[in-house]
Amino acid sequence: MKIGSFFPNQTSPVFFALSADDLELHFLREDLTPKQLADDAENKNLMCTLQVASLYMGKASDMTSFYEEFRKDNWQEVLKRYHAFFTKIGIEPVPLETAKYYPMDSYYDRVEEERGDIELVAIHLLSRSNQILHTDANALSMSQKINSKMHLARNASKVGIPVPETLVCKKSELENLNVTEFLNNYGPEVMLKVMGLSGARNVTSVDSIMSAREYLKEYSDDLELVLQRKLDHSKWTEMTVDLLISDSTIKIANTRKILFSQGLWVGNYLNANLALIDSQQEILIKVGEYAREMGYSCPEGLNCGIDFFIKGDDILITEINARYTGGLFPAEMLKRISMDESTDGAVAFFDMVTLENLHDYLDFVDRHLFGHSKYGFSIAPMGFSPYPIQIEGQDKINVWQIVLGNFEEFKQIKTKELKPDEMQASNLIFLE
Repeated sequence: MKIGSFFPNQTSPVFFALSADDLELHFLREDLTPKQLADDAENKNLMCTLQVASLYMGKASDMTSFYEEFRKDNWQEVLKRYHAFFTKIGIEPVPLETAKYYPMDSYYDRVEEERGDIELVAIHLLSRSNQILHTDANALSMSQKINSKMHLARNASKVGIPVPETLVCKKSELENLNVTEFLNNYGPEVMLKVMGLSGARNVTSVDSIMSAREYLKEYSDDLELVLQRKLDHSKWTEMTVDLLISDSTIKIANTRKILFSQGLWVGNYLNANLALIDSQQEILIKVGEYAREMGYSCPEGLNCGIDFFIKGDDILITEINARYTGGLFPAEMLKRISMDESTDGAVAFFDMVTLENLHDYLDFVDRHLFGHSKYGFSIAPMGFSPYPIQIEGQDKINVWQIVLGNFEEFKQIKTKELKPDEMQASNLIFLE
């Protein structure tokens, strides 16, 4: 058995076992702060959408697994409807009949018990959380280094990877002169980054040592952090790619623009015309070589995300994510419906709908499903979470979808056909 974030092009059978692994890569669960625990719960909620998306990421000979909540009758109905959506848009998904359902708190223990003799077990990220599967201290150490913002900051210049001006220090060193000088040189605001979760939940901008200390107040004084020059979004474009890294090849699998809503990552813009020049592609391949030299590779091929900014011919690398990324799933969806070469544009994003009106949302998706919509847009659904979140007295759930084509028309029709409380995040997404 092999464990890893295998690129989704495998011919061998794969068992998808996707859970939230980010925090326990760098922190012990018993040491998590209240904020980290809250962020981890939010991450597990969003991870449910990836579990649903694994149905179309895999093939008929694969297996997948879900948190136990999906087993309840009302959520089984919704899960079956998503499975039917995938079939209706021309995908042969992983059969639901072979799906496994595990308690969230003992998810990987159950995976280990029931994985059988399947050759490949696909995980979100190699971490302490799933160490029962890989039992490899060296592999864990490699994952911690390759996914470390601090390790990249310290080593980027040595291996020829361009990054924004960066300072690595500990929380206890924030009063040091070099920190003050960095803020003076690159302010009025700089980016502060710590280890933790994806989706910009471990990143903020600070304008003073006092604001940095306020953000870090729950953390111990020995916490390492990165201070980095904040790039001007009016001049720099934030993007991301997934690399396929194997023992024999490294190639760019997809390219996307990053979409934010109220400071948090909500999705990606995908378009075949998002081309990078040769010198920028060469830098990204060099990052892949850096990851492979650190041990992130296998014959089957692994997925590795890279976050970066471009301005003209320039490129600056900001993060390496040696794992499944939130953008890989929509990119693979577009491949499966033969829209990855389209220049019409596609917006993949998270949103929320009220539990009370969930079936209205599902009917809306069904009416405008890819290949069946009568408008200038269509929808390719990807996933949902069965765990409601209380927001202003309403139970809401996370939904994940791609809108292909005219996004502004989608918002207009959504406003006509759904109630005002539904899919509010989409109203904050504007394309240039």
